[in-house]
Amino acid sequence: MRLDVKALVSVLIIVLVTLSSTRVLDDYVDDYTNESIRNAALTYASARGINALVSVLQSTQVEAGVIVTGSMTIGEVLDPLNDMIERFSSVMMWVLASLAAQKLLLLLASHVLFLYLVAVLGVVSLLLIYFGRSGAQSLVFRCFLVVVFVRFALGLAVALNSAADILFLDQQLRENDQEMGQFQSNIMRLDTTAATDSDDIRDSVIDFWRSLSLAELDQKISRGIENFINLVAIYLLKTILFPLGFFYMAIFVIRSLWRIDLQPAAVA
Repeated sequence: MRLDVKALVSVLIIVLVTLSSTRVLDDYVDDYTNESIRNAALTYASARGINALVSVLQSTQVEAGVIVTGSMTIGEVLDPLNDMIERFSSVMMWVLASLAAQKLLLLLASHVLFLYLVAVLGVVSLLLIYFGRSGAQSLVFRCFLVVVFVRFALGLAVALNSAADILFLDQQLRENDQEMGQFQSNIMRLDTTAATDSDDIRDSVIDFWRSLSLAELDQKISRGIENFINLVAIYLLKTILFPLGFFYMAIFVIRSLWRIDLQPAAVA
């Protein structure tokens, strides 16, 4: 290997080891992931709260026969919304599982043992570049590059996901979360300041739904379903589809790194 190539590769190794030891992006990535888990958990809790209210209304119509029109009951009208919430809850469980897995992988990639592994491979690569055989040089250097890529790849993926949030998804996600909160307080007509007893709250909800026409009910329920569909699309995109796309890209990069051979570069 020529001296200029050795110097270039040595500088690259030293820079990568230094960046790894300084924990670039680690704090930001950790804060972003925690915030994403917290927001997803709050969204899931709100959905289950709405589901509980819908279940109360459906059980009430069975017990008391609350009629919305001459041929339809509250339970029948709310069935599509209840089904949508159940499916949304299932999706949010996968979203939370995906975020938890990302959090675990980020913890592993930023663990001190992983940092030591990067440093050790970097030092061994430097020694082999100047004193080792060409075959060993390439093998250890490949391992070093792959480990460094894994070290930074997860943080880079989260940073790119955060950029996509800021540019495209964040505003829509906040708006849909706010609409879901309003759905629980306004559309379901919960006035906790006027009625603190559970029976009074239930009666208030029932009276509100009985006062609506079928067209008004369909409109409110359709808006609620549309809101849940939007949230499903956003969360699937940012927590499952984006990570899967990056995973396949990472496989391609790792395969490319493993083909690197220092000896041909020296011959060239």
